[in-house]
Amino acid sequence: MDREYDDDTTPVWQSLGAVCGIAAVVALAVSTVIVPQPPKANASTAKILAYYIDHRRTLLFSQWLAGLGAALFLWFVASVRGTWGRSPGSAGELSAVAFAGGVALGGGALAATGLNATLTYTARQIQNSPDLVRALYTGQTLTFTLVLFAAAVFLAGAGLLIRRLGAPWLGAAGVVLGVYQLLAAGAISDFSGLRSPTGPLPFAAFIVLLLWILATSIVMLTRLGRDQVVDVVEMTET
Repeated sequence: MDREYDDDTTPVWQSLGAVCGIAAVVALAVSTVIVPQPPKANASTAKILAYYIDHRRTLLFSQWLAGLGAALFLWFVASVRGTWGRSPGSAGELSAVAFAGGVALGGGALAATGLNATLTYTARQIQNSPDLVRALYTGQTLTFTLVLFAAAVFLAGAGLLIRRLGAPWLGAAGVVLGVYQLLAAGAISDFSGLRSPTGPLPFAAFIVLLLWILATSIVMLTRLGRDQVVDVVEMTET
């Protein structure tokens, strides 16, 4: 048997990656629900400043959780890549696509969190610079929205991969949600309402992304890893 695939620790590392995916969803969900609803994209500078000054401690903790969630998500993405990257056929290609989209998504989310943290740290100091406040706030909302393009690549690649490896319903959902992410990434045309960066369209995209990661992690933890190892062993024995 080819020792490249004969690794008894593979299911263990895949399980760790799946656990990281679940933990990422928990961290990101908590980081969202512990803070009050942020101001709209067209809110006044005074309202934006009041939000960041009045909720400074909670926002900083939320941003730390968001960073932790991004780190755990990157581990999850790397686990998907490591588990199926050397698989035969199209699985290796799809894992590379999912990896690229996941890394871009995690990096973009960290960049947006950095802008958000900058505004949280400096809100009192820059309250006499309304243009800077507006630029930082608009920058982080737009970054969080545009990063959904990377989410679309991740969901489509990972969805096709999971579908190929034995979870067709979850794979189909990933592809459909990937298309939705593309639509949600276009929510930059208005300052308020459905198609604004702070509107329901990108927020719903974030929620369904978390739900899909959670479902995929659970499937990886309970079924896909075992099935994938069996399939590869059978292939190498024949």
